[in-house]
This record gives sequence, C-alpha cells and structure tokens, in this order.
Amino acid sequence: MNEKILIIDDDPEILNMLDTILSKEDYEVFRAERGKEAIALFKSNPVDLVITDMSMPGMGGLEVLNKVKQLDENMEVIILTGNATFENAVQALKEDGAFNYLTKPLENIEDLLISVKRAIEKRKLRSENKTLIDELKTEVEERIKVERQLLQSKTNLQSVFDGISEPLIMVDSKMTIKVLNKAAKDYTRYSRYQDILGQPCYRILAGKSDICKDCKFHLAISSRNPATFERKGFNDPARIEEVVIYPMQSKVGSEGHAIIRISDITEQKKIEEQLIRADRLSSLGQLSGGIAHEIRNPLASINLFTDILCDEDKYDRTEQEDELFDEIKDNINRIEKIIKRVLDFAKPPVTASDAIDLNDLTQESVKFWSSKLRKSDINLNLSLKEGLPPVQGDVIGLQQVINNVVLNAIEAMDEGGDINIRTSLGMSSIGGSKDAVFLRVSDSGPGIQKAHQEDIFNPFFTTKSTGNGLGLSISHQIIERQGGAFSFENNPDAGTTFIIELPTVGIKKKITDEPLLERCG
Repeated sequence: MNEKILIIDDDPEILNMLDTILSKEDYEVFRAERGKEAIALFKSNPVDLVITDMSMPGMGGLEVLNKVKQLDENMEVIILTGNATFENAVQALKEDGAFNYLTKPLENIEDLLISVKRAIEKRKLRSENKTLIDELKTEVEERIKVERQLLQSKTNLQSVFDGISEPLIMVDSKMTIKVLNKAAKDYTRYSRYQDILGQPCYRILAGKSDICKDCKFHLAISSRNPATFERKGFNDPARIEEVVIYPMQSKVGSEGHAIIRISDITEQKKIEEQLIRADRLSSLGQLSGGIAHEIRNPLASINLFTDILCDEDKYDRTEQEDELFDEIKDNINRIEKIIKRVLDFAKPPVTASDAIDLNDLTQESVKFWSSKLRKSDINLNLSLKEGLPPVQGDVIGLQQVINNVVLNAIEAMDEGGDINIRTSLGMSSIGGSKDAVFLRVSDSGPGIQKAHQEDIFNPFFTTKSTGNGLGLSISHQIIERQGGAFSFENNPDAGTTFIIELPTVGIKKKITDEPLLERCG
C-alpha cells in the first residue's frame, strides 16, 4: 500500500511541483492551499506525513503543525519556508516538534525525498513501537491479572489445606518441604513457616540427618501408588502414627513430588486390639467351656472312686497311702476349681454402675493382702490422694482387678522388695479434656521382658510356674467394659507399673454386658 502524504502551500506552483515529485515516487498525495482546509482533509483522510508551508494566509504552518500533533501525536511534519531564519528553525524543530525544516526554493530534490522517507519510517517505527508497547502493556496487565488470580487460588488452596486437621506436607523429589498446612506446622512445633520450608522432611518430621529407615517415599514415587508405613509418634513415642505418601502426577521425565499425610492411629489400634482380644476371648470361652464339661465327667468318676477307696470300713491303708489319697483329693478339688473358673468364662457377668470411692477399694485390697505382704518381706508404700471424685463402675469387678494387680506385684518379687500404690486425678486419655482417676501399682521386680509385652493381656499367657494366666486378661476386660483403660510400663530403674484409669461419675461411659472369660479373685 502506497504511503499517503498531505501537502499544504498557498502557492499552486509549489503544490504542483511537490505533487509531481512525490507521485513519481509512488506516494499518494493529498493537497490543500489553506491551513483550515488541510486540517479538515487530515481529519477525513488518514495520512502518513504532512508537508506544510510556514507562511500562509490565516492558519500558518506552525499552527497547522500544532493542530496535527493534537490530532495525532505520532504524525511527522516537514516545514517549508521561503524566509528561513535560525530562530524559526529552532522553534519548528525543537519547540513545535517538526521532523525537518527545509527552505524554498528546493535546490536539491533528493534532500526532500530523503527527508520524506526518513519521516515516514520514523512514524512507522514510532507506530510499531507504540503497538508493541500497547501489546506489552496488555500482556503485562494480563500477567498481573493471572498472577493475582494464581495468588488468590494459592490463598484459597492454602485455606483449604489449612482446614484439614491432619498434617499435610508437599515435598519434591529431593524430599525438600515445599508446602505444608497449619496442622503440619503445629505438629513440627516450629512457630514460623520459613523455618520449615526448604528443609528435608526427615529432618523436620523425624529429627534425623538422613532418610528414615522405614520411609517408602521412593517406593511411592517409582510405583506411582500411595505407600503407607507406621511409626512411633514424633512428639509422643507412646502414640502410633500412620504415614501415607501420595505421589503427585507429573509430566514424563519431570521430577516427582509427593504429599505426606500423618495420622494419629493410636485409638484405632486400641480398638482393633480390643476387637481381636474380644474375638479371641469369645472363641476361647466356647472352647474352654466344652473342654471343661468333658473333663468334669471323668473327674467326677475319679472323685467317686477315690471316696470309695478312702472308706476305712472297706479297705485297710497304710499311713503313707492315706497321705497319697489326701494329695489326690486336694488335686481333684484344685481341678474342680479350675473347671469352675473355665465354665464361668462364658457366663455374662452381672454388671452394675455405681459411684465408687477408689481409695476405699484400694485400702480394702491392701488390708486383704497385708498378711501375704509381711510373709513375702515386701514393703508397701501407700499414697492416696484426698478428695478424689467417685468413679463409675462395678464394685465387685473393680475389687477383683485391684486384687489381681496387687497379687501380680507380690508374685513378681520372690525375694521381697517394694510396692508403691498411688491414686491421683488427671486428664483422661480416653475422654478428651475430661478428668479421670488413676491407680498406679508399682513393684521393684525384674520388669516385663520386651518379648512378653505384647502378650501380657492375652488369656492363658503366664511366665509363672503356677497360675493360669487369666488374671491380667480378665482385669483388662473388666476395666475396658467399665469405660476405663488398663496399661503398664516398665520403670526406668526396675520393676513394672500397672496403671488403671477410670472415668469419674461425671463422664458417662457405656458398661457392656459382654461375657468375661473368668470371674476370679
């Protein structure tokens, strides 16, 4: 497309000359002899360059220049004059913004054409620059808008992230923490996010200098499937945590990221163990009941025949034989007691929910075992907290539990020792912020071996040469059915502490009527 040029001069000969010169160079020419006419033509016909005479009747060249610049600030204007002065040239070029200032008559047409070409190129360049600047401005504004949207989306996602109660941490392929939610920050016990971000997850979440031994991060990334493992609680080793690593979808060849979720599954594990134990106890109860009945019948015959043999009127016996028969009778009675206990396994206990003073029950148990304590050379230290609120439960069942625990402590010390019994009030581990009453019975015996700790509450498990291994199992069931908790811990120096936790009367816990395996004292 040919460039358009508007020429303005009150001399028709000059107009004709300029028209001829420019037309030969393939420019499209518009003509005007007056300034006002030129401005009207400029408004209706967009052009690429304006060439105007300086001195014209009415509107002069500088006024035309100013009007054109007002209408199009990028338009270039060349001034022609027959009365050239240095001052006029300076004003036209510097003050009014003319592209060039040429004198008439034009002695060198080439100078005009060069000036025209450069002026048009400058306008094009300025127009292109303006277009680029406008496009860049639009792009920058769009990017700012997108960044604001991304920032808002990130803020919204972070809000959702923070609304999740479990710790969530996003890590990159080098296991560096990139994002985490508020629960994760609180979990780490750091006060500021910047102290966590950029750090290896194993340092922040496990306090280690290298990747954790059981970590399945790389397995999750390579398989692109979630990987799970369990570990001791980071902040409380007595708790159990489940760590799940979810690999994030990424482009082929890019490094993988993952989300780490940490859940406290302690209570879930307890429930699972209770269900397993209850199922085991139920099965053992049925099996034991059947076996007990099968044993009782031949035992009754043995007892009958023994009574017949013991009849002095029918049979003569030596003193030694009398002693043997007495021993047989004693063992028959012992077997009968065991059978009775076994048959009691499947019987649903009669439970009652009473307000009980745990201190009173503890003192009764101590009184009951006082003689055995003296004979066993055991020193008893009793520390009962005054003003304890009553607990909720079954008096008979709780008395049975306390007796079992004290007896267990006595039997743990063959050569004497110390037993410390203490009651206290504290925050419930099973009732949230509610209060609970605690009974702790500690002995100075050898403690429970690590290999036996998982089985200590299992029925029929015992390390003693005598006993049936039912006392602690039944005690555990009694306490759980009364809404409490029964646990143990090895003391740092020596011995074991059994801990009974019971809800106060204000905490309503369901007391179940599921059958126990034993009603023992």
